[in-house]
Amino acid sequence: MIENILWILLAHYVADYPLQGDFLAQTKGKYWYSLFVHSVIYSLVLALTLKLLGVFAIWKVVVLILSHIIIDYKKANAMNKEKALTSYLYIDQSLHILIAFLLLLY
Repeated sequence: MIENILWILLAHYVADYPLQGDFLAQTKGKYWYSLFVHSVIYSLVLALTLKLLGVFAIWKVVVLILSHIIIDYKKANAMNKEKALTSYLYIDQSLHILIAFLLLLY
């Protein structure tokens, strides 16, 4: 089980940072298209990981996409930009990881 958790963490960090790129990171708060593309990329990487771990289901991809859109939209459009880059970032990451773990276990 610990190996599965490590795979989920690796997939999360690769999908949410390097695969996002500067353009999507800078525009996902302005354009729905950028937010949607980032969320789909993230979700596909996590879905592939769930598939490799033997717990894949289409509904999990839908949950990943929708939850990622909602969480990132809230953070990207936060009124307090300083908090968006500090405490909100920790909340954002915690929620993404929690959702991924729940989908791994369910």
